[in-house]
Amino acid sequence: MAYYPLLVYAHILLMVFWLGTDIGVFVAGLQFIDPKRTIEQRSAVIGLGMIVDRFPRICFVVIVPVGLQMSFARGLLPIGSGAMSLIWLLSAVWLAAVIAGFFVGGTPQGRVWRLLEKTFQVGGLLAFTTAAVLAWSGQWLIPGWLAGKLFAFGLMCLFSLLLDRSFAPVFAVYGVIAAQGSTPSQEATLRQHMIRTYIWVVAIYLAVLICGFLGTVKP
Repeated sequence: MAYYPLLVYAHILLMVFWLGTDIGVFVAGLQFIDPKRTIEQRSAVIGLGMIVDRFPRICFVVIVPVGLQMSFARGLLPIGSGAMSLIWLLSAVWLAAVIAGFFVGGTPQGRVWRLLEKTFQVGGLLAFTTAAVLAWSGQWLIPGWLAGKLFAFGLMCLFSLLLDRSFAPVFAVYGVIAAQGSTPSQEATLRQHMIRTYIWVVAIYLAVLICGFLGTVKP
């Protein structure tokens, strides 16, 4: 248990970097859809936003084994050390897929890594929500607040998938604006896609805050 305070500190840092940098991405997106800015300015700000977005994507993955290791260390997670080691291994593969996607995105190899990342998100959705339901039904003995955190994280995996899906058309519409010039119709379409994206961004923020509340207050 000597390492437990380090896990707590790491967990706090991951939440800070997750939400802190994600707010930067949020603001960059608002500047990106501002038709008063030039194409060059809008391209620069969304490019910077995509770079900053790497930090919350990394934190999203790393916080999984760190958080579960904290519960395991306190005896709140009824699994063996082998299962905990497997969680770290799978998380490392997930993280590798995320980081690889940063460097080869848009290529055939990038699509493979992105598919692997989405596979982990689907797996996280199913695993964490199922674990929470089993706990709430009395079939898995973990505290209710921990079950709530697992369920909220499962929802984050779902929200992330929906966010990526809603964001996908944004660059296609922006490409038309950049090539043909800005029109009220195209700008309205761009804003609509970004608003749909922001719905899932805010949903993720709320889920992160709920996880933080449950882990701190432990109601």
